Amino acid sequence: MAFHVKTFYTRATTALVFVALLLGCVWYSYYSFIAFFTVVGFIGLYEFYKITEKLNARPHKIAGYILHSSLILGVIYFRNLIFLEKGIPVHIFLAFLFLIPSAFLFLFVIELFRKESALQNIAFTILALVYVSAPCVFLISMTIGMKIYTDPAFIPQRVLGMIFFIWINDTGAYLVGSFIGKHKLYEKISPNKTWEGTLGGIALCIALSFVVAHIFPQLALKHWIAISVIVAVFGTLGDLVESMLKRMAGVKDSGKLMPGHGGVLDRFDSLFFATPFVFCYLALMGLL
Repeated sequence: MAFHVKTFYTRATTALVFVALLLGCVWYSYYSFIAFFTVVGFIGLYEFYKITEKLNARPHKIAGYILHSSLILGVIYFRNLIFLEKGIPVHIFLAFLFLIPSAFLFLFVIELFRKESALQNIAFTILALVYVSAPCVFLISMTIGMKIYTDPAFIPQRVLGMIFFIWINDTGAYLVGSFIGKHKLYEKISPNKTWEGTLGGIALCIALSFVVAHIFPQLALKHWIAISVIVAVFGTLGDLVESMLKRMAGVKDSGKLMPGHGGVLDRFDSLFFATPFVFCYLALMGLL
């Protein structure tokens, strides 16, 4: 993979603006965090649905946006109750638990009133929520009501750590792969990715975990190391998955929001894919 100076500087300039907005919203407050990832989720859903339309699908966009909003509002409600140390009424919890699958079933009813009935329309509508909305919900859930903090306020450090790992993984894989990359990782899907770049990104993530553990001591070093590996591995897989979707649809980028980086899905594909696995790790370790 050849190193292109112009491409690198275009990506770097766009990244500076993007970084300022992202870090500002993530760090400022719980509400700016929620607002940012709610908007990111809406744009991500829009881009995903545009991709599926290239595959001759007609996803239920409005229903998807409503369900996305409902999931965000639901996690805010439940996490706020935990934050306030109030019990969640069983009947409300069960109602919400069964509301989501019931809403999915309603998509079948909508198909009855269309000229053609296609299961792929329903499948892509739900898949978008799993691919985009669920990670946003996990991210929001990870920032409040955590047991390991003496001050149970808004804590964005773990999400910031994940973001830092993704950035260093992308940068490391790009630079290492550009200079010494020879063996293709998955040429059919992403011809520019190499094993050398991938391993370089993972190594840099592990190295960065020592710095992150010092800056954000809320988690022990061993946990940051584990999270860095999870983010590097599944973040790379997430990038490959998104590349696969774009190739299937015959598009280069998911959108044109960020020059040099494409759309929201192009920028957040790694974070979206890695977040559920980090969340599961934290849950298994009793850190939520």
